[in-house]
Amino acid sequence: MSPLPFPSGFVWQDQWCPVFCRLPSFGTLDQINDCLQGKLVYFMGDSTVRQWMEHLTNTVRTLKMFDAHGSGKLQNLLAVDVSRNIQVQWKKHGHPFVTAHPYTVKDHSYVSREVDLLAGDRSTAVVVALGWHFRPFPIELFVRRMLNVRGAIQHLLRSPDTRVVIKAEDTQETHTDPERFSDFHGYAQYLAAKDVLQGLKVGFVDAWDMTTAGTTTDLHPPDRSIGNQVDMFLSYIC
Repeated sequence: MSPLPFPSGFVWQDQWCPVFCRLPSFGTLDQINDCLQGKLVYFMGDSTVRQWMEHLTNTVRTLKMFDAHGSGKLQNLLAVDVSRNIQVQWKKHGHPFVTAHPYTVKDHSYVSREVDLLAGDRSTAVVVALGWHFRPFPIELFVRRMLNVRGAIQHLLRSPDTRVVIKAEDTQETHTDPERFSDFHGYAQYLAAKDVLQGLKVGFVDAWDMTTAGTTTDLHPPDRSIGNQVDMFLSYIC
Protein backbone atom coordinates (compact mmCIF):
# COMPACT_ATOMS: atom_id res chain seq x y z
CA MET A 1 0.00 0.00 0.00
CA SER A 2 1.45 3.33 -1.07
CA PRO A 3 1.03 6.47 1.06
CA LEU A 4 -2.22 8.29 0.21
CA PRO A 5 -2.43 12.06 -0.19
CA PHE A 6 -4.19 14.02 2.53
CA PRO A 7 -7.05 14.51 2.08
CA SER A 8 -7.47 11.57 -0.25
CA GLY A 9 -10.48 13.04 -2.03
CA PHE A 10 -13.65 15.11 -1.82
CA VAL A 11 -17.41 14.68 -2.19
CA TRP A 12 -19.25 16.45 -4.99
CA GLN A 13 -23.02 16.00 -5.39
CA ASP A 14 -22.87 12.93 -3.11
CA GLN A 15 -20.17 11.31 -5.26
CA TRP A 16 -16.71 10.50 -3.90
CA CYS A 17 -13.91 11.92 -6.05
CA PRO A 18 -10.46 10.56 -5.11
CA VAL A 19 -7.58 12.88 -5.93
CA PHE A 20 -5.10 10.08 -6.75
CA CYS A 21 -7.08 8.25 -9.45
CA ARG A 22 -10.14 8.45 -11.67
CA LEU A 23 -12.90 6.36 -10.11
CA PRO A 24 -14.73 4.20 -12.68
CA SER A 25 -18.49 4.35 -12.72
CA PHE A 26 -20.47 1.34 -11.52
CA GLY A 27 -23.83 2.97 -12.02
CA THR A 28 -25.52 0.10 -13.83
CA LEU A 29 -26.28 -3.49 -12.89
CA ASP A 30 -24.44 -4.74 -15.99
CA GLN A 31 -21.24 -3.01 -14.86
CA ILE A 32 -21.48 -4.48 -11.36
CA ASN A 33 -22.31 -7.96 -12.66
CA ASP A 34 -19.44 -7.86 -15.17
CA CYS A 35 -17.08 -6.92 -12.33
CA LEU A 36 -18.29 -9.67 -9.98
CA GLN A 37 -18.60 -12.40 -12.63
CA GLY A 38 -16.91 -15.56 -11.35
CA LYS A 39 -15.70 -13.90 -8.14
CA LEU A 40 -15.45 -15.23 -4.59
CA VAL A 41 -15.77 -12.21 -2.30
CA TYR A 42 -14.97 -12.48 1.40
CA PHE A 43 -15.97 -9.61 3.69
CA MET A 44 -14.31 -10.01 7.09
CA GLY A 45 -14.79 -7.58 9.94
CA ASP A 46 -17.38 -5.44 11.62
CA SER A 47 -20.90 -4.37 10.72
CA THR A 48 -19.72 -1.46 8.55
CA VAL A 49 -18.41 -3.93 5.97
CA ARG A 50 -21.54 -6.05 6.41
CA GLN A 51 -23.26 -2.94 5.02
CA TRP A 52 -21.29 -3.45 1.81
CA MET A 53 -22.76 -6.91 1.42
CA GLU A 54 -26.26 -5.65 2.20
CA HIS A 55 -25.80 -2.89 -0.39
CA LEU A 56 -24.72 -5.41 -3.04
CA THR A 57 -27.60 -7.81 -2.36
CA ASN A 58 -30.10 -4.93 -2.40
CA THR A 59 -28.67 -3.59 -5.66
CA VAL A 60 -27.98 -6.84 -7.52
CA ARG A 61 -31.24 -8.72 -7.23
CA THR A 62 -29.79 -11.89 -8.73
CA LEU A 63 -27.55 -12.21 -5.64
CA LYS A 64 -29.71 -14.38 -3.41
CA MET A 65 -29.14 -14.85 0.31
CA PHE A 66 -28.41 -18.46 1.20
CA ASP A 67 -29.73 -19.87 4.46
CA ALA A 68 -26.61 -20.82 6.43
CA HIS A 69 -28.78 -21.99 9.37
CA GLY A 70 -27.48 -19.26 11.66
CA SER A 71 -29.43 -17.07 14.01
CA GLY A 72 -29.42 -13.45 15.06
CA LYS A 73 -28.16 -10.29 13.42
CA LEU A 74 -24.50 -11.32 13.64
CA GLN A 75 -24.78 -14.69 11.92
CA ASN A 76 -22.53 -15.45 8.96
CA LEU A 77 -24.04 -14.21 5.69
CA LEU A 78 -23.75 -15.89 2.30
CA ALA A 79 -25.18 -14.74 -1.03
CA VAL A 80 -24.83 -16.50 -4.39
CA ASP A 81 -25.62 -15.86 -8.05
CA VAL A 82 -25.50 -19.33 -9.59
CA SER A 83 -25.83 -18.18 -13.20
CA ARG A 84 -22.84 -15.84 -12.94
CA ASN A 85 -20.85 -17.99 -10.48
CA ILE A 86 -20.68 -15.21 -7.87
CA GLN A 87 -20.32 -15.90 -4.15
CA VAL A 88 -20.25 -13.18 -1.51
CA GLN A 89 -19.97 -13.79 2.22
CA TRP A 90 -19.55 -11.81 5.45
CA LYS A 91 -18.16 -13.04 8.75
CA LYS A 92 -17.63 -10.99 11.88
CA HIS A 93 -14.14 -10.62 13.30
CA GLY A 94 -13.03 -12.23 16.56
CA HIS A 95 -12.71 -10.70 20.00
CA PRO A 96 -13.09 -7.96 20.99
CA PHE A 97 -16.60 -7.59 19.59
CA VAL A 98 -18.67 -5.02 21.51
CA THR A 99 -22.39 -5.51 20.94
CA ALA A 100 -25.74 -5.83 22.65
CA HIS A 101 -26.78 -8.53 20.15
CA PRO A 102 -26.35 -12.20 21.10
CA TYR A 103 -24.10 -14.31 18.91
CA THR A 104 -22.57 -17.76 18.91
CA VAL A 105 -18.88 -18.24 19.60
CA LYS A 106 -18.74 -21.75 18.13
CA ASP A 107 -17.24 -20.49 14.86
CA HIS A 108 -15.66 -17.36 16.34
CA SER A 109 -12.18 -16.84 14.89
CA TYR A 110 -9.72 -14.07 14.17
CA VAL A 111 -9.44 -12.46 10.74
CA SER A 112 -5.82 -13.54 10.38
CA ARG A 113 -6.91 -17.17 10.87
CA GLU A 114 -9.70 -16.82 8.29
CA VAL A 115 -7.30 -15.29 5.75
CA ASP A 116 -4.82 -18.12 6.35
CA LEU A 117 -7.51 -20.63 5.33
CA LEU A 118 -7.91 -19.10 1.85
CA ALA A 119 -6.01 -20.46 -1.14
CA GLY A 120 -6.30 -17.28 -3.18
CA ASP A 121 -6.37 -16.82 -6.96
CA ARG A 122 -7.45 -14.26 -9.55
CA SER A 123 -11.11 -14.97 -8.73
CA THR A 124 -10.71 -14.24 -5.00
CA ALA A 125 -11.28 -10.84 -3.37
CA VAL A 126 -10.87 -10.26 0.35
CA VAL A 127 -11.96 -7.21 2.35
CA VAL A 128 -10.78 -6.67 5.93
CA ALA A 129 -12.40 -4.10 8.23
CA LEU A 130 -11.21 -3.71 11.83
CA GLY A 131 -11.63 -0.70 14.06
CA TRP A 132 -14.62 0.42 16.09
CA HIS A 133 -14.76 -2.57 18.46
CA PHE A 134 -11.12 -1.98 19.44
CA ARG A 135 -11.62 1.65 20.49
CA PRO A 136 -12.27 0.97 24.23
CA PHE A 137 -9.06 -1.04 24.56
CA PRO A 138 -5.36 -0.08 24.62
CA ILE A 139 -4.13 0.65 21.10
CA GLU A 140 -1.43 -2.00 21.50
CA LEU A 141 -4.16 -4.63 21.09
CA PHE A 142 -5.25 -3.13 17.76
CA VAL A 143 -1.67 -2.85 16.51
CA ARG A 144 -0.91 -6.48 17.39
CA ARG A 145 -4.07 -7.61 15.61
CA MET A 146 -3.18 -5.59 12.50
CA LEU A 147 0.33 -7.04 12.51
CA ASN A 148 -1.20 -10.53 12.53
CA VAL A 149 -3.48 -9.54 9.66
CA ARG A 150 -0.48 -8.18 7.75
CA GLY A 151 1.33 -11.50 8.15
CA ALA A 152 -1.71 -13.44 6.94
CA ILE A 153 -2.08 -11.15 3.91
CA GLN A 154 1.58 -11.64 3.04
CA HIS A 155 1.01 -15.40 3.02
CA LEU A 156 -2.16 -15.03 0.93
CA LEU A 157 -0.38 -12.85 -1.62
CA ARG A 158 1.92 -15.70 -2.47
CA SER A 159 -0.97 -16.10 -4.93
CA PRO A 160 -0.26 -12.66 -6.40
CA ASP A 161 -3.47 -12.39 -8.43
CA THR A 162 -5.57 -12.35 -5.24
CA ARG A 163 -7.19 -8.99 -4.58
CA VAL A 164 -7.04 -7.72 -0.98
CA VAL A 165 -8.74 -4.51 0.14
CA ILE A 166 -8.57 -2.83 3.54
CA LYS A 167 -11.54 -0.75 4.67
CA ALA A 168 -10.66 2.06 7.08
CA GLU A 169 -12.90 3.09 9.97
CA ASP A 170 -15.86 5.42 9.54
CA THR A 171 -16.21 8.60 11.54
CA GLN A 172 -19.18 8.92 13.87
CA GLU A 173 -20.92 11.26 16.27
CA THR A 174 -20.58 9.79 19.76
CA HIS A 175 -23.57 10.39 22.01
CA THR A 176 -22.72 7.86 24.74
CA ASP A 177 -19.46 6.95 26.39
CA PRO A 178 -17.29 9.31 24.31
CA GLU A 179 -14.28 8.67 26.54
CA ARG A 180 -14.01 5.12 25.16
CA PHE A 181 -15.66 5.30 21.72
CA SER A 182 -14.84 8.76 20.36
CA ASP A 183 -13.16 9.43 17.02
CA PHE A 184 -10.00 10.35 18.92
CA HIS A 185 -9.33 6.64 19.40
CA GLY A 186 -10.58 5.82 15.91
CA TYR A 187 -8.21 8.29 14.28
CA ALA A 188 -5.23 6.86 16.19
CA GLN A 189 -6.18 3.38 14.93
CA TYR A 190 -6.70 4.70 11.39
CA LEU A 191 -3.16 6.12 11.33
CA ALA A 192 -1.72 2.97 12.92
CA ALA A 193 -3.40 0.72 10.34
CA LYS A 194 -1.95 2.71 7.46
CA ASP A 195 1.53 2.47 8.98
CA VAL A 196 1.28 -1.28 9.61
CA LEU A 197 0.09 -2.02 6.06
CA GLN A 198 2.71 0.06 4.25
CA GLY A 199 4.41 -1.85 1.44
CA LEU A 200 1.69 -4.48 0.98
CA LYS A 201 0.03 -4.92 -2.40
CA VAL A 202 -3.46 -4.09 -1.13
CA GLY A 203 -6.17 -1.59 -1.95
CA PHE A 204 -7.28 0.90 0.70
CA VAL A 205 -10.79 2.31 0.92
CA ASP A 206 -10.32 5.48 2.94
CA ALA A 207 -13.70 5.43 4.63
CA TRP A 208 -12.39 7.93 7.21
CA ASP A 209 -11.92 10.67 4.63
CA MET A 210 -15.05 9.60 2.75
CA THR A 211 -17.35 9.87 5.76
CA THR A 212 -15.67 13.10 6.90
CA ALA A 213 -16.14 14.72 3.48
CA GLY A 214 -19.67 13.36 3.20
CA THR A 215 -20.59 14.80 6.62
CA THR A 216 -22.02 11.49 7.81
CA THR A 217 -22.26 11.21 11.59
CA ASP A 218 -23.73 7.73 12.13
CA LEU A 219 -21.68 4.68 13.04
CA HIS A 220 -23.43 3.01 10.11
CA PRO A 221 -23.29 5.55 7.25
CA PRO A 222 -26.26 6.13 4.91
CA ASP A 223 -26.52 4.22 1.65
CA ARG A 224 -25.11 7.07 -0.45
CA SER A 225 -21.85 6.80 1.46
CA ILE A 226 -21.86 3.00 1.38
CA GLY A 227 -22.40 3.14 -2.39
CA ASN A 228 -19.27 5.27 -2.80
CA GLN A 229 -17.25 2.86 -0.67
CA VAL A 230 -18.48 -0.15 -2.66
CA ASP A 231 -17.64 1.60 -5.95
CA MET A 232 -14.11 2.18 -4.64
CA PHE A 233 -13.88 -1.51 -3.70
CA LEU A 234 -15.08 -2.63 -7.13
CA SER A 235 -12.50 -0.37 -8.80
CA TYR A 236 -9.76 -2.27 -6.97
CA ILE A 237 -10.89 -5.76 -7.96
CA CYS A 238 -11.89 -5.11 -11.59
